[in-house]
Amino acid sequence: MAWRNNGVALPIKGQAGSPSSVATAGPDGYRADIDGLRAVAVLAVLCFHLGVSGFSGGFVGVDVFFVISGFLITRIVAADIKAERFSLARFWSRRARRLLPALFATLALSCVAAFLLLAPRHLESFAQSLVAAAFGVSNILFWRESGYFDLAARIKPLLHTWSLSVEWQFYLVWPLLLSVLLGRYPRRMAWPILAAAALSFCLILAFQDGSFWLFSWTHAAEWIADGRATVFYNTPFRVFEFACGAALVWLPKPRPVILHELLVLLGLVLIGSAVFFLDSGSGAPAWNVLLPTIGAAMVLHSDRSRWAGLILRNVPAVYLGRISYSLYLVHWPLMVFCNYGLLRTPSSAEAIFVGLLSLVLATLMFHFVEQPCRAGRGFVAPAGLALAGLVSFSVVNYAMSDGMPWRLQSVAAGTELADSAALKAITGSLGCQDFCEFGNLQSPNRVLVVGDSHVEHYTRALNELGGQDFHFLLAEAGNCYFGAELQTRTNGAVTQHCRNATDQAARWLKAGGIVAIVQGQRWPGYRNLLERKVDGAPVDISDVATLFPTMLGDIAKLYAGFRGPVILIGHAPSTNLICSIRPAYFSLPCPVPSRVEHVDFEGSFHAFATVHRGFDLVDPVDTICSPRECHATDAAGHSLYVDDHHLSIFGARLVVPKIIERLQKDLSVASRQPLWQPTTQ
Repeated sequence: MAWRNNGVALPIKGQAGSPSSVATAGPDGYRADIDGLRAVAVLAVLCFHLGVSGFSGGFVGVDVFFVISGFLITRIVAADIKAERFSLARFWSRRARRLLPALFATLALSCVAAFLLLAPRHLESFAQSLVAAAFGVSNILFWRESGYFDLAARIKPLLHTWSLSVEWQFYLVWPLLLSVLLGRYPRRMAWPILAAAALSFCLILAFQDGSFWLFSWTHAAEWIADGRATVFYNTPFRVFEFACGAALVWLPKPRPVILHELLVLLGLVLIGSAVFFLDSGSGAPAWNVLLPTIGAAMVLHSDRSRWAGLILRNVPAVYLGRISYSLYLVHWPLMVFCNYGLLRTPSSAEAIFVGLLSLVLATLMFHFVEQPCRAGRGFVAPAGLALAGLVSFSVVNYAMSDGMPWRLQSVAAGTELADSAALKAITGSLGCQDFCEFGNLQSPNRVLVVGDSHVEHYTRALNELGGQDFHFLLAEAGNCYFGAELQTRTNGAVTQHCRNATDQAARWLKAGGIVAIVQGQRWPGYRNLLERKVDGAPVDISDVATLFPTMLGDIAKLYAGFRGPVILIGHAPSTNLICSIRPAYFSLPCPVPSRVEHVDFEGSFHAFATVHRGFDLVDPVDTICSPRECHATDAAGHSLYVDDHHLSIFGARLVVPKIIERLQKDLSVASRQPLWQPTTQ
C-alpha cells in the first residue's frame, strides 16, 4: 500500500510553528495530515483484529488505505507525465523499493514461525499462500478458498496480504491507463475517473449477493456465488476506492478555509461512524464501503485545514502513520500464531501484549528494513531483490508443500493427518455435491439423510455398514440448517448450496416412498445465523438453552406429516486435534473442550421427545467419550477426526452402528412398508 507519500521526510522543526503552514503541502508535496490519516486507518484495523470493544467496523481501514493510494499514486504519476519524465521502469522500481523489503522480511519471519508451530496440513496451506503473496496474487487465492470449508481465517498468517496484491494489480494497470487518459482528457481527467468509480460501484451492487444474472447460467456462477467474498477480494470492485482518491487530483478545492475545516471534521466523522457502528455482517458491501471512502476523500481534499487538521498532524499520529505499513504487515501474523499456540482467543492482557509487540516490531522494521532499503537508488537493486525473493519463497514453498510431517515427534495418528492426500484417505465423506443417492438403490427402504457437514461425515460409513439394507438419499449442504420456518441466513455460496439441498429434500419427500429420516447438524453452530423464510427477518439466538428448543420445534413442523421415525444425530464433540498433530518443539497448552452444549442439547431433546414420540436421538458423545474425556484416537491409534469437529471414517464407524441399529429397530426392515405417501396438489 502507498503508506508513505513519495518517500519524503518529515518537515523540519521550523516548519511546525503554525498549523496552517503544516497543513498546506510544501514544495516537495508532503502532507503530514496524510500520515495522520494512515494512523487512523491502521489503528482501526489493528483494534478490529485484536477484538477491541467498539471497533466492530475497523476493517474499513483498508478502504481508507486504498483511497490514499489512489490519490498519492495518481498525483505522482500525473506530475511525472506532465513533466515528461515518467518511466514505467522507474515507477515500478520505486514501488518495489518501497514495499518489497518489509513484505519479504514479514514473509521470512512468518516462515520460521510456521515451521515451528503449524501442523502439516496447515503448513501445506501456508506454503500456497506464501508464493501467492510473493507473486502478488494472494487476493485471488483467498477468494477461491473462501467459504464454509475454508480454513478459519484465524489460522491463515498471510491472509492480510490480499490487500497488497490488490495494490500491486492497481500499480500494474493504472499508470498505463493514466498515460492514455491524460493524452485525451488533459483538463477533464476527473470525469473519466469518476465514471470508473461509478462503474466499479455498480459492479459491487450487481455482484454482492452472488446472483448476477449475466453469469447465472454459466460455470462462472460458482466462482461468484459468494458475493461478499467476490467484491471483497477482487481488484475491479476496489477500483471504486482507488478512483475516488485519484479524482481528487483534478477536482477543484473549495476556497474558503472554513470549508476545509468542515470537510476534515465531516470526513473523520464518516470514517469513525463506519469503524464504530458497522460490523462484518451488517448491511450490503456496496453501502458499507461508502462511508469510509467518502470520508477519506473529504480529508484528502482539505489540505488547508488549520485547526481540525491538528487531529491528524500531531507528532504521535504522524509517526504512527509513517510506520503504518510495517505495523499492518506484522500485526496479523503475530495474532494468528498467538491464537494457534493458545488454541483459543487471547485474553485481554494477551491481546494488549500482541498489540504492543506489533508496535515494537513495526518500529524496528521501519527503521532497519524500510528506511535503509528505500534509500537505495536505481532499478537493479529492487529488481534483484524481487527476483531473489520470488526464487527464495518458491524454494521454501516447495519444501513446505508436503507439510513436513517429519517434524512430528511420536504423535498418534500423525501419518493420517500429515497432508491433504493422507487426510482425504480417512475422510468420512462420500464427496457428494449437495445431493446424491447411495447404498442399495434397489431396496424399498428409502432413508432420507439431510443436514450440514455434520451429517456428511457419516455418509461413507453409512454406505459401508448400511448399504446392503438401505437406499440412502442424501441432501446435504455445509452450514445449511433444514427447517420448516427457519433457514440459514442468506449469504452467497451458502445460500446457493442450501437452496439446492433443501429443494431436493422437499422433492424426495413429496415423491413418497421414504421410510425414515436421519438429520444431523452442528446444532450450536447456528447461533445468530438463522432467519425466517417468509420475510428474511434475522432470528438471533445466542443462548443455546433457547436455540435448541427453537430448532427442534421447527424441525417437528417440517416433518409434521411424516409417519415414520425421525432420527436426529447430535453434533460431534469438539476436540483440540491440533494439539496432537503440531510439532512438539514447545510445550504448549491444550484446552479441554467443554461439554456444556452437549448436555444442553440432550436435555432439550428429552423435553422435546416427551411431546414428539416419533423422534429418536443418536448422540456421538456416547461412543466417542468416556465419563472423563473425549478421545481423539481409537484403540488402534487411528485419528477419529479430520479437524476439530468433523469425524474421520474411523470416528464415523463408531457412531454409525448406533444409527443403523436404531433404523432396524424402528423400521423392522424385513416387513415395514414405506410410510411416506406422496402429497396431493
